[in-house]
Amino acid sequence: MFEAVLSCRRAYLGKSIEVLDKVVRLPDDRVAHRDVVTYAGGAVCVVALTADNRVVLVRQYRSAPEMVMLEIPAGRRDVREHFLTAARRELREETGYVASSWKKCFEFWPSPGFVDERLTLYVAKGLRHGSTEMDSDEFIRPILMPVTEAIQRCRDGRVNDAKTLIGLLWYAAFEVSAGST
Repeated sequence: MFEAVLSCRRAYLGKSIEVLDKVVRLPDDRVAHRDVVTYAGGAVCVVALTADNRVVLVRQYRSAPEMVMLEIPAGRRDVREHFLTAARRELREETGYVASSWKKCFEFWPSPGFVDERLTLYVAKGLRHGSTEMDSDEFIRPILMPVTEAIQRCRDGRVNDAKTLIGLLWYAAFEVSAGST
């Protein structure tokens, strides 16, 4: 099942991504091309919960699907930054919240067919609110929603962002069912 890389050239270099054109040898000895988007450093995402069982979400416009999406807070990790440090920073920057309790859940690849981005999911509790510190090109609106409503929106298709679906449904399956809400 392994594909051996025969050659690799940079097809594009952008501000935060690089696109590689890889020539690979398939398991049956044929040769194929693979376009791979690289995203150095990885990213983090956070299911942040208030004491009264509401989840902190953000609304923001996404250029690729050309729509406003409802998402859990998330963002890119600087290459030398610890994942938990990045999660704390992203939660504070996007929502103004700071958490006293953090739990690393797992890592996952949201679109492994062509992107090497790996996300690390955290659950954050013990929230207190401060001020946001969004990047100059970010227009994000934080909102609070009951966890049960957010999970229902995942189930009925009103939430369609992969990291948010994974984070909230994982939380529903493993944390809520275990009684740790």
